[in-house]
Amino acid sequence: MGRTKILIAGAGISGLAIAIMLERLPEDKKVDYLILERSVMMSAMGSAVSLQTAVIPLLKQLGIWPEIERISKPMSHFCIKRADGSELGTVDYAYGDSEYSYYGIVMARPELHSILMSHVPSSKIILGKRIVATSQDDIGVSCHCADSTIYHADILIGADGAYSAVRQALYKDLWAHGNLPRQDITPVKLDQVVVVGVTEPLSPADYPMLKEDVCQFRIVLGGHDRPYTMWMVPLTNNRLGWSIGGRSNASDGSSFWSESQEEATDSYAFANDSNRNADWSEAETESIEEICSQMRSKRNPFGFGTYGDLIDKTPRHMISKVMFEEKGFRTWYGGRTVLIGDGVANAMFDGACLVNLIHDLSSQPTMDELGDLFQTYFERRYPAARIAIEGSSQFSRLFHDQAQVEEDGRVVMYNSIPRWLQRWTLDSNNKVDPTLDFVLTKMSFAPSIQPFATVQDETVHFDADEQPTLGGSHRHSFPPGTAVSGTAVGVGGEATVPLAHSPSVPVDIPHYVSHNSRSF
Repeated sequence: MGRTKILIAGAGISGLAIAIMLERLPEDKKVDYLILERSVMMSAMGSAVSLQTAVIPLLKQLGIWPEIERISKPMSHFCIKRADGSELGTVDYAYGDSEYSYYGIVMARPELHSILMSHVPSSKIILGKRIVATSQDDIGVSCHCADSTIYHADILIGADGAYSAVRQALYKDLWAHGNLPRQDITPVKLDQVVVVGVTEPLSPADYPMLKEDVCQFRIVLGGHDRPYTMWMVPLTNNRLGWSIGGRSNASDGSSFWSESQEEATDSYAFANDSNRNADWSEAETESIEEICSQMRSKRNPFGFGTYGDLIDKTPRHMISKVMFEEKGFRTWYGGRTVLIGDGVANAMFDGACLVNLIHDLSSQPTMDELGDLFQTYFERRYPAARIAIEGSSQFSRLFHDQAQVEEDGRVVMYNSIPRWLQRWTLDSNNKVDPTLDFVLTKMSFAPSIQPFATVQDETVHFDADEQPTLGGSHRHSFPPGTAVSGTAVGVGGEATVPLAHSPSVPVDIPHYVSHNSRSF
């Protein structure tokens, strides 16, 4: 029998990450895949992107962590000020280093995209393929493109963003057959407007934040007359990622952007234009320039001069406008079509979960087999995705809504809530860490003289009487069924880890995990 054939819609971060995971399948489980990208030229837009610590083990499995580490900075805090320069508060991320062995990281989105692109064979990506329709039956699934070409496969993965053509085609079909929940057909109000960019290299003398080895996000919350939120993120090579944003059509009449409700509202199922991002080369140029013009004279309380100085030091092709609204969907699949999340971390976690299931799939799968597989994927990922969306929505309200109740909420959030509660909230982003079950990986630890390991609740605890490098005990979470230095340990068990190394010398502890068994 031939290999399973997979079409991936979209060569963004989500689609490329899925492709790299498929490349890592063992030889006897290989699939044939192809990425269909609507753009005729690959030019990733966007500003900075942050990744929580839970993503790093997966990046290591994929073999791309060293490259990503080179382009990223660890992040420790969010520092928030009002437009007049007065302090509003901070949010602490620094404990991630001690709790999870790594800080969260931040990097330029275009550079992350370039790294992912370099790990996917160019022959697997076809540009200029705008999907206008899809069809599927018991035999396979087809993508119909605007240039009249048609591509066939066993599985279609929609990784073309929240406003994807694949989602629209799937939802139209499900709606026609009465199988789409009402909540998924409700029009989405695209009421958040953000203009983003990455500057050219700047002078650290003018922007002292660039000198930080562990960076802090700088956030400015504008006044009620013209509510806005300005973000500045120190990046590598003395650059700043920035964004200017806010909500349009606020209920009190104060609005960052005055787009009409009709222009700011779109339906996922029936939209005529699925591309809601724009750069300088498109028809949205005037609105981007207008937003920048309205902001350029405002003083920058975190650095040199005004926001206009940042805008002027940003190449035009590195500035883009995005409109969005957080919304969770109950429908993730239908027939031979399955959808991947849009956020970077969640998309990678979705991909790892899906590829783990594809690993055990028979070639040329039936509709029933795929239905079971996609339902398992949904059940495993939906709870975490829902938490992420709810958290993102609350986070957005604190930073983008300018009503007085939100101002009061921010003051309480940043200055009154105990640190343990902030940490508990942020920890929810790091508790779910899907990895590829079929990839042999190495985790590096600094052992003490006589360490031992205990596995409890699927967590390996490394403890020691003397552990000068780590200072006491070190804890690292593993998937179920972990072999430590050749010693098999099960849930609730305990085993000695023989390590013939002196203190402070890192040692590689390989582990292989089979998701078919709960323990060895």
